[in-house]
Amino acid sequence: MNITEKQIVVSLEPEYETEYLKLLNNYFTASERDSRASSIFEKKQLMAIKEQMALMCNRNPQKISMLKSIIRDVSDKREKAVVISKSNAVTALLLDELSSDENIKGVFIMTKQLSIHEVNELIDRFNKFPESTVLLITDAVNAGLDVTAANHLVHYDYPARYSDLQQRNNRISRQTSYHKEATIYYLLTSGKIDEFEYQECRTP
Repeated sequence: MNITEKQIVVSLEPEYETEYLKLLNNYFTASERDSRASSIFEKKQLMAIKEQMALMCNRNPQKISMLKSIIRDVSDKREKAVVISKSNAVTALLLDELSSDENIKGVFIMTKQLSIHEVNELIDRFNKFPESTVLLITDAVNAGLDVTAANHLVHYDYPARYSDLQQRNNRISRQTSYHKEATIYYLLTSGKIDEFEYQECRTP
């Protein structure tokens, strides 16, 4: 299979910039305190600030707009895409955004709450039904999924480890795939936590 990788960089919307810089300043301040006294509270505080910065990037209208553009293009070609994220909160956000776009049909979401029977049924529908276009999943349900009917994979955010990134990419690059070509998209916000986490997980 010939795999094309595309890094797509967007800017953070100007109205978010001031709030993001405040969060970044808070993060550096908390980091300095944490280096002097590594308490559980301070580690949790650092994590919470990082999550807020990541959420701001994931709600960035430019990033959402770019994702919609990718999915519309996939739909126009009558192909299928998998969009993967770290959390249920992000996939729920993307479900709302993609489902509200009248030009995007056949949006499916997989969560940890589904039974094995429901997972198999959902995968079967996604793989076989022509009207299915995009499947939203998280890293928690990524392992073992056979979604080789898809030949597009969009990373909406990034895992902590290189091995997890490779596991994500394996969703559409298995030998059982009947596609000759596939595209992997790396969506990220320039100069923000998105880009930092992307660079971190690309290092083996």
